[in-house]
Amino acid sequence: MRIALVNEFFAPHASGGAEGSTEALARALVKSGHHVVVITPNWGAAAVEARDGMRIRRFRLPFVRARPPGPPAHAQRVLTNPLRYVVSGLQIARLARAERVDVLHVQNKHMLVPGVLARALTGRPLLLTIRDTSLIDPTPVCLHAADRRPADCGVRKLWRECAPAYFDEYMRGRRRSRLRTRLAFLYGWLDATYVRQRLLPSVDAIVGVSDGILGIHRRSGLLDRVRRVETIYTIPPLEVPSTPAAGAAARQRHGLAGPIVLFVGKLSPGKGAPDFLAAAERVHARHPGALFVLVGEGQVAVPAVSWLRHLGRLPNADVLALYAAADVVAVPSVIPDAFSRVVLEAMTAGRAVVATAVGGTPELIEDADSGLLVPRRDPPALAAAIARLLDEPALAARLGAAARRRVATRFASEASVERLLALYAAVRAA
Repeated sequence: MRIALVNEFFAPHASGGAEGSTEALARALVKSGHHVVVITPNWGAAAVEARDGMRIRRFRLPFVRARPPGPPAHAQRVLTNPLRYVVSGLQIARLARAERVDVLHVQNKHMLVPGVLARALTGRPLLLTIRDTSLIDPTPVCLHAADRRPADCGVRKLWRECAPAYFDEYMRGRRRSRLRTRLAFLYGWLDATYVRQRLLPSVDAIVGVSDGILGIHRRSGLLDRVRRVETIYTIPPLEVPSTPAAGAAARQRHGLAGPIVLFVGKLSPGKGAPDFLAAAERVHARHPGALFVLVGEGQVAVPAVSWLRHLGRLPNADVLALYAAADVVAVPSVIPDAFSRVVLEAMTAGRAVVATAVGGTPELIEDADSGLLVPRRDPPALAAAIARLLDEPALAARLGAAARRRVATRFASEASVERLLALYAAVRAA
């Protein structure tokens, strides 16, 4: 089969876990004997590239300059421009024809509108993978404590409640135009509600990366008119360093010593960075020798104290190596992670994970068997779980070993590829 995976970003211009998941999926499909082309906007890389058996075709967006490797700045504003929706759709259709693809599979939210246009132009079936909650609301605060869209969701609530709540959590002390931010939220909400949500029935199938994320969309009424909906788990990473030698090398590279508690992700309220810092302070009182390491950047400042180490943004290979150095990996997300890439990577490395029971995380971790689950926004519970694992290294080792076995059995890439190929065949035959 000739398969096009369409995403708004791709390495070396990657902004999050979706790009790594897309690349892992492409490799797995190639390994199964299929022709895979990744179609993506060109943020400053080669227009055509061959990598690990896949082809990468990048198309230019009008009035967009080349960016350095890493997450492109202001990308959401660029991608949701109506002109670029149309241009992207035309370019995807052109490349799909050139590659003679059998199916178009959009991997993330901002390529949905162009994907629907490309489907209309090529006649090829279209699938959409749901990886987050941005189709429900571009401001994440309404899902910080709930598992569905509020019944009174609308412009009035967005303007009077959601935007001020966002300012309080994400922009406290920052100098930025709040009117401009409100208008950006309004545009994003209108785009999600009156454009992307209304196009969902035009998609031949929706793939959710967990039952949890699909449940949030079902309870919010977004999937009522969709033809096919399936849960197909994310492909786990092929290799994550896990040996003591790899851990020692990572510690030496970054100058780390003592028991290590690792946080990987955006330093934002939604990813639970404030809760991690609050929990770290509690654990430090009991374990003064423990070092709390944060990888990533964001709105939350890391205090300059000896027991906290902020490494900033690191290349993916360095991040993967750090799992082997960690004694505990903490994933305290407040927003419902669809299928946390950090949890999946840490489990693959055989690390003990403490995570919040949100989104698809309870499908990854069986509490007290392959990790520990805690309520979101509960730093005392998070601290107690971390301290327990530091107190009981044998328990941490047992949970880490069980986590690795669970990834190898429950989330094996072969099962996900088989289910996805069956879905491709079904939409082609419909």
